[in-house]
Amino acid sequence: MRQDMTRSRAEEILDLPERYGMADVRAAFKRLALEYHPDNAERNGISKKFAQRRMTEVNKAYAHLRSLLAETDVTLLHRDLVGAASGRRGVGVHYAPTGTTRVTTQVDDALFWDEQGNPRSAQATNAANAAADAPGHALRRLLLGPVLLRALVVLALAVVWWRLFPFVGSNAARYDLSAQAPLTELADALAAVVYPSYFVLYELVTGHVSGTLREVANGLVSLVTREHVEVHGGGAYRSDASSLVEGQVYPLLELPLAVWLLVRGMPTIEGQAQLAYLVPGALVTVDLLIGFFGSGVAMGLSRWLAALIERRYVTLRMALLKRCGQWGSAASGRPEAR
Repeated sequence: MRQDMTRSRAEEILDLPERYGMADVRAAFKRLALEYHPDNAERNGISKKFAQRRMTEVNKAYAHLRSLLAETDVTLLHRDLVGAASGRRGVGVHYAPTGTTRVTTQVDDALFWDEQGNPRSAQATNAANAAADAPGHALRRLLLGPVLLRALVVLALAVVWWRLFPFVGSNAARYDLSAQAPLTELADALAAVVYPSYFVLYELVTGHVSGTLREVANGLVSLVTREHVEVHGGGAYRSDASSLVEGQVYPLLELPLAVWLLVRGMPTIEGQAQLAYLVPGALVTVDLLIGFFGSGVAMGLSRWLAALIERRYVTLRMALLKRCGQWGSAASGRPEAR
């Protein structure tokens, strides 16, 4: 019986891995051509009739996937197990590379995101979050949710601020802020003003500190209970850890450090010890000045590290959901056009 060429059929014919790109398609085509091409079939012990039929399938599969990769404009695809053998089907939510259709499949659903960890569409991201939203876990969402945990972290940071800020309580006695005070005392006071105040305000505005703690705690709980519960605040899912790294105002954070290094490198210290403070202090000063224009070493490293964390986080989260068997827990199980 003749079978029309489909994506899953083409992937099956070429025996492609779960994740593949155009290079894998070409390699599979060359490998099969060496085996089934009429010029090679006889010496490979394959009948000419069978080799011709098999090579026709290989050519059609190659043409189909080459066209698909060109049309979707993506560099990495994941095996579409929907139309494969029944034994390979399972519960899950699967999106086409364009994020326009939904069907049930066992694929780990990296197709919610591209190979760089970016959402393919807002609809796909929302459905991925819904798939992780296991019912019956109100207490877990409360304890690890974006409200209670954030309030606790803000409270802890506020206590640190109260204990360190030079102008509240009895803290002033710990710092000599008189006109005759040595510059080192003023540098220490500047750090005590900037850092505690900054992180309290940062957590109040963004919630990324508590969000990072929530991601770690929820991942550990999910591994123990083998059931993942969505406790994100809503909207497009992005790792709070990557946001925490990338979202800092690095020039402001570098300012007290630069002052501290330069003050300690003043002429009161001589020789190599002085250079050990002055050189880093000068470098940090230059970097913070450049940082106000959106560049600099600190900001560049933060963007690189945030992208690395985000890609890794997406991979870990998908692996966790696959391990918990929760892809499509909120799906109807029927193909649905969007």
